[in-house]
Amino acid sequence: GEPRVACGSHDGKVRIYDPVAGGAALVVINGAAERYSQVNALAAFKDPATGEPRVACAYEYDKKVFVYDPVAGGAALVVIDVGSRVYALAVFKDPATGEPRLACGLFWDGKVLIFDPVAGGEELVVIDIGSEVFALTVFTDKTGAQRLACGDADGKVRVFDLVAGGEALVVLDLDDSASALAVFTDPATGAPRLGVGRD
Repeated sequence: GEPRVACGSHDGKVRIYDPVAGGAALVVINGAAERYSQVNALAAFKDPATGEPRVACAYEYDKKVFVYDPVAGGAALVVIDVGSRVYALAVFKDPATGEPRLACGLFWDGKVLIFDPVAGGEELVVIDIGSEVFALTVFTDKTGAQRLACGDADGKVRVFDLVAGGEALVVLDLDDSASALAVFTDPATGAPRLGVGRD
């Protein structure tokens, strides 16, 4: 039950640390031994069948997402062939089934593809963003609907319906591309708020 933090590095390794005690890495996942590629994005979720933690990892040149056991380390348990370079990952639960879903933000294609990170296979949903995707985050709006915020290279943040996809529900115009996103709840109103890190 202790917290752990996964860190992706330019050397292609994912290191797992104790964020309370600090110290050396508890586990090192050596993806670079096979791929020679830096880590672009990480996302954590639980396997619904076992409750065990999993870490999804996107490398710079692979055009794939690799799912690892961050406790035992070792080889990838699942490999998802995305078909394009992935720069952002976000995990959420399918509201209809409760199963985990993995959103993959594509750099060159300007799309978000949503996969089953446990079973792998083909994409379940395709959302056409229209610009290179640098950052993703998932949140729940006041109606209880799940939303996906995408930070894009064209200086906009677009918010989509995670289930239906389609056109952006909200478009925020920024002065520069959004390289990081984080959502929190306004303590005074209970409304979601979006923090944006810009280049």
